[in-house]
Amino acid sequence: MPPGSLDRRRSRAGSRARLPAVMARALALGAVGLVVVSVAAQGVPAELTRLISRAGLRQPVAWCGAEFGAGARPGFAVAVLSEAGGGRYLVLDADGRATVLASFTHNVDLTCYSRAEAEELATALSQSVAIHGSITPRWDTTVVCGFIDDTSAACWQYSPVDRAFTNVGQWVT
Repeated sequence: MPPGSLDRRRSRAGSRARLPAVMARALALGAVGLVVVSVAAQGVPAELTRLISRAGLRQPVAWCGAEFGAGARPGFAVAVLSEAGGGRYLVLDADGRATVLASFTHNVDLTCYSRAEAEELATALSQSVAIHGSITPRWDTTVVCGFIDDTSAACWQYSPVDRAFTNVGQWVT
């Protein structure tokens, strides 16, 4: 991957079976632009390893590349396990600053979407009879989504105006 390019790879563990047919079909067809990657098989990029070390975090079990603003260097969203069980979703900016988005209780399911991909996901969610909720991306920054428990997902997006991450959606399967 060339320096400065955004890595749109995605890692998740065991949640595809929970998706209703409409979402599984959309994922299989690539309608929301996802690529499934195993962290163990793919490894962690050197830049992410550097940022994790700088932030003093444990090795992530899932990660995806993210952009947090025009002209900003790419960062990462990560899922890090807790010794007590579950774990946390965090974002790491290009300087290694970590921002906690949420805790998760069981399985890791982390995805980064461009605004266009998140808008496609919003359409799929609105058409689903089995999934209840919505997502409304507001800026041209990466939308980070993760399941916080076995059936509930939440999405966050960096607001360049507020210089903070804000919740832009949630759904229940």
